[in-house]
Amino acid sequence: MEKSEIQSPRKQLPMSQQAFAEWGSGAFAYVKPETDGGINGYAIYAADGRHLAFVASRDAAQVLVMQNELLPVYVH
Repeated sequence: MEKSEIQSPRKQLPMSQQAFAEWGSGAFAYVKPETDGGINGYAIYAADGRHLAFVASRDAAQVLVMQNELLPVYVH
């Protein structure tokens, strides 16, 4: 590979806190196993951290997220 073919990485500009908070908004929902009032289940959060729902199973969380045209991202 010739030296001229090597591309240098682009300088990434830092994201503002607002842009970071909104990144993925309307596209992703985060699904996290949690306990609420002694009940084990799965919490669903918006990309900006807002709590959206708490359901009994991972499958129910996936269905709920996808029904709202979002992609589930599983975190633990």
